[in-house]
Amino acid sequence: MVFSSTTVTKGRGKGIAVNTGMKTEIGKIAKTLASTSVVTRTPLQKKMDILAYALFGLAIILAIIVFSVNKWVVNNEVAIYAISLGIAVIPEGLVAVITLTMALGVRQMAKNYAIVRKLNALEALGSVTNICSDKTGTLTQSKMIATDAWLPGDGLYRISGRNGFSPEGKIYRCGINVTSEIEVEVEDEEVTPDNMRYAFTRLVQASALCNMAVIKKGKGNDEWHAIGDPTESALQVFAHKAGLPKSVLTAEPFKFELVQEYAFDTELKRMSVVCKEKSTDAYYVFLKGATESVLNQCTKIQFGENEVNLDREKFGPELYNELEKLASKGMRVLSLAYRRVIKSDIEISKWTREKADTDMIFLGLVGIYDPPRPESKAAIQRCFGAGIEVHMLTGDHPTTAAAIAKEIGILPLLWSPELENEGKFNSQLVMTAAQFDALSDEEVDNLRELPKVIARCSPDTKVKMIDALHRRNKYVAMTGDGVNDSPSLKKADVGIAMGLGGSDVAKQASDIVLSDDNFATIVNA
Repeated sequence: MVFSSTTVTKGRGKGIAVNTGMKTEIGKIAKTLASTSVVTRTPLQKKMDILAYALFGLAIILAIIVFSVNKWVVNNEVAIYAISLGIAVIPEGLVAVITLTMALGVRQMAKNYAIVRKLNALEALGSVTNICSDKTGTLTQSKMIATDAWLPGDGLYRISGRNGFSPEGKIYRCGINVTSEIEVEVEDEEVTPDNMRYAFTRLVQASALCNMAVIKKGKGNDEWHAIGDPTESALQVFAHKAGLPKSVLTAEPFKFELVQEYAFDTELKRMSVVCKEKSTDAYYVFLKGATESVLNQCTKIQFGENEVNLDREKFGPELYNELEKLASKGMRVLSLAYRRVIKSDIEISKWTREKADTDMIFLGLVGIYDPPRPESKAAIQRCFGAGIEVHMLTGDHPTTAAAIAKEIGILPLLWSPELENEGKFNSQLVMTAAQFDALSDEEVDNLRELPKVIARCSPDTKVKMIDALHRRNKYVAMTGDGVNDSPSLKKADVGIAMGLGGSDVAKQASDIVLSDDNFATIVNA
């Protein structure tokens, strides 16, 4: 499916238009933007209205006093005096002073990396009671680093090197699962291309090939840079550290060639590619994405060098236990899978995503850590001190989101899923989008407190959260960076777009653009 207003970067083809105008995906977003473009008066404008009525009433009262003092004998002199007194009450220069003050405020905010697109947003910022923020790149540094990997047959792998996108670092195997019941701990063993196990090799291949990011050295310096999604960049760095980057896999002796790509889908939460290994003339499908999405497409597990039928009742708890361990450290956890395609089944041009993403073999997990910004915790404490509540709306796993939220102070340090289930808190502080979306407006309004963290968040969930806050008479600031965030940015009282990683549509829908993508900038503003 090709969507209107997108850009085809390579290839050619013919297609049949199935929708036009407002029925296209971009049209649906435009329709949402149009429906949310209701002009609302800011708190300052409302206060100015009240002041105007109060001054008008005061002028009338003063005129009545003047007439009564003169015993209601009205002549030209008394009338002029009463009118002059009424006019004197009105502060003629107030509008000019407010405009000048706001202009100076815009200039000062621009120096602090907050570009004001709409002047009324400046006054609105001072009245914000709730901030709904994304996690990646706003509360965190968006410098993702793969730090751990787990494979069913091999156990845990540790990945060293925390220097951004630099491929300097080593990989160590920390334990070996001899059977599914017994795990034997051994000394850390460095992993190299020479002693790399079969399953781990496939995991690295999936990380490098099911990936559109590129890392390379900058011109004139030794600093490494990444082009592409931060998560995919972290996987490419991982492949470099393992000694099997995409440049090696596409050359001799492997000679992998990309045949078909199925881009990441925010609803399916997975991406897959079909590659041909020219050295063996074999075709492979590599898949990566959220664990629940990837596992649903798998029928087998790569257990060492053997493929074992997937017993969900037996393997599921073990897998999710390992996932929770990684996610509880604040890591974004991705799952990877693959399968070899038999030659008689190859009609790639007729394949759909559903056909490609079936009968997969589960490989393992990769934990990616995105460290919080150093200033995020202090900024959130300042918000709480000013009576502003902060909500994290993220697409990450609930455990990952909760771990980061605890680290930066959005959630109490004592919070845990177990304590929450026991009712130790006034309300459910962490929800998934599925849980929140399943609630009716009445049920949401009956919650004592709206959730502090919503995980696996979709654009519609963000809009629902803003509506819920508005029904509680809250004044909301919302951050966003993608095209899908534009409805929520428009819906919020103050829409804040990311200047570095934000799309043009998000910036156009916003009131303020952050040129440094930093949450602390919002608080400073």
